[in-house]
Amino acid sequence: MVRHTGDGLAAGFVQATVARDLASAEVAWVIDVRWQGQGLAREAAALMLGWLEARGVTGVFAHIHPEHAASAAVARHVGLAPTGIVEDGELRWERTVT
Repeated sequence: MVRHTGDGLAAGFVQATVARDLASAEVAWVIDVRWQGQGLAREAAALMLGWLEARGVTGVFAHIHPEHAASAAVARHVGLAPTGIVEDGELRWERTVT
């Protein structure tokens, strides 16, 4: 759950679906339109990826609609890069931790 620091209201969420072998995780973020543009997704996604890496997850990926510039910016900020692979109309982004 992502909460707005000013009033504690729920602003959105981040999620990770971790593979059984803990090697990879699919990540996603959603921020309510009222709170978009304040860096909440960027901060929450970075914290989540740090948490995953601390637990041994080495590969992270996300699927982002090609026209969703804000989500692409969040993905870039946390080190994901577009792969060129399109699945169900969304571009796959990946990051590998070494």
